[in-house]
Amino acid sequence: MSNIPFSAEETLKLAIKIEDNGRKFHEKMATDTEDEELADLFGKLAEQEKNHKTTFEEMLGETLEEGEDLSSLLYGRLEDSYLDVLADSKVFTTANENIQAAKQASNRAELLGIAISLAKDKILYYYELLDKATSDRDRGIIENIIEEEKTLIKLLANSR
Repeated sequence: MSNIPFSAEETLKLAIKIEDNGRKFHEKMATDTEDEELADLFGKLAEQEKNHKTTFEEMLGETLEEGEDLSSLLYGRLEDSYLDVLADSKVFTTANENIQAAKQASNRAELLGIAISLAKDKILYYYELLDKATSDRDRGIIENIIEEEKTLIKLLANSR
């Protein structure tokens, strides 16, 4: 992770993209498993990712209402493209070893363990961004994102 600080707006844009990637992953796991309980669980996780995305979009809207996003004003679509690439390189990527392992998981416990590991990876990534936040407002928003993400781990842990 670079030492470049991320604004709340940038962090929320990243979170929205990461949630969308997570939803796609969980939907794929739901359709790929023959275990009906796991399919239901991954369907719920996909729905939760969708809800998180909506929450983060609402937070972004509120944040932008408070003041214009300077990065977007300066860089426009270039910033969005950069954030998309950055989000696509984190957690739910085809190159991610956990995703590859999930596709090869031989049993329920192994697959749940991998899903928990992916959720933890997301939280660790947000903690890295939190460490780089430049204002209390930005830190508060990132902390809210982290709390939303913790709900996925609780759901997975309760399914073991």
